[in-house]
Amino acid sequence: MKKTLTIMCASIIALGGLTMVSCGSKTDGGEANATADAVAKASKMTLAELEAASKAEMEASNDTFKVVGLTSTLDRGLKILCQNYDWLHYEDEESGKKNTYCNNGYKDYLLLTALEQAEDSYFADFALVQDARSLADYAEDGLLHNYVPSDREELGLAEKDSAPLKGIHFNKIFFCNKNLMEKHSNKFTNIWQVAGRAEDERHLDNLSFQSPVTEQINMSFLLSLYDTANEARIAAAYKSYYGKDWSANDWVDKDNKPLYTSVADTYVQTFIKNIKTLHGSDGTAMKETQCKEVVQEGNDPYIYYGAFAKMKDAAGKDYDLDGDGKKETNAMTTVGWDMEIEGFNGFMYTMYSQVVNNAKHPYTACLFARFILTPEFYTNVIYNEKTPNSKGEPSNMYGYYYPCTSKTVGVNDLDWTKEKWIEKSINEDYNYLKTIKSGQVTKIQSLVSSIK
Repeated sequence: MKKTLTIMCASIIALGGLTMVSCGSKTDGGEANATADAVAKASKMTLAELEAASKAEMEASNDTFKVVGLTSTLDRGLKILCQNYDWLHYEDEESGKKNTYCNNGYKDYLLLTALEQAEDSYFADFALVQDARSLADYAEDGLLHNYVPSDREELGLAEKDSAPLKGIHFNKIFFCNKNLMEKHSNKFTNIWQVAGRAEDERHLDNLSFQSPVTEQINMSFLLSLYDTANEARIAAAYKSYYGKDWSANDWVDKDNKPLYTSVADTYVQTFIKNIKTLHGSDGTAMKETQCKEVVQEGNDPYIYYGAFAKMKDAAGKDYDLDGDGKKETNAMTTVGWDMEIEGFNGFMYTMYSQVVNNAKHPYTACLFARFILTPEFYTNVIYNEKTPNSKGEPSNMYGYYYPCTSKTVGVNDLDWTKEKWIEKSINEDYNYLKTIKSGQVTKIQSLVSSIK
């Protein structure tokens, strides 16, 4: 992708207000970027002013407002947005009138590739982008622009969550078939059980992971383990597991030369070497926690690493485990996800709301970005009857967490809170991930390619 002069700043810290907005920089041709300028203006507008700007551009347009992303929540959210504003039409059954469109079927690497069109031409108006590392590259190249609502504080969004603008929090976690794990002598209690050496005490051999070559958020997880901010917890888990502090001299090759540069490097490389299965779908992995494995002597149950949001897929999958011809066992009831694991339970990350370069409807894109932050969006789009709370009421789906502070948005009491997941997880850090060099990525890709 051709590099351009930076069009979007990650943030502008305005003295006094500390308001973060997109930069209205110049392109290579020396002309102001219209999308960046519109986003900068929108970031200063009241909600009423933004609504008026959206109405004016949509009524003047013969084109479709286009939303792209990786989650089905986008389409449901767009439908509700259209119900709120008479200048947006999801689809009128009588007239067939429609001026909005959502494509939420992308894989993350396919979306990133598709976004490259926005360097020179129109591709979409709004994108919900997964993976901070890739977002940083695309922001620097001017393909994405960051909007921040002027009423950010009233919405309950922390300043640190506004540049880039967070949409929905997600997590990827370690999970297993809890029934099979309970029958096994080695419970999963320390992250080094799925890394280290095969001969280590309580080592677990059957690790299933989605390839970080194509699943960019898994690449970000592995890269984040190298962050010095996370190294202490990896080192503490190491000492608990091995009974001593990490030393490079404990990990040497046949010529007695150290294999790894740090405790984090040791973990990442041995974790990758321990992967037995590169599953293609987190949803399928979540649903098949029962039928894939048989506990035999000397055979470890599978430890999966995948999106907790796929718990809703498990809720829709039943199995006949006793052979009586009736599917009476639901996958959701046998997924073990709340294990006490020394080190971390998974990775907390975000899908970010961004306005796409060369957007035809930038104000409407900003309006949608703001709408995603509201309780109305969350309670109508994220709540699901398949994942009810303890009272049986529809509640937020596992693995989806509201980015703002709110007194009206509840938490599914059968799930952990966002705050607890943050505490128990490695957390995505945009400022760290944007510093990653291509050599680190290539190294991990090379290790993954050697998995047999």
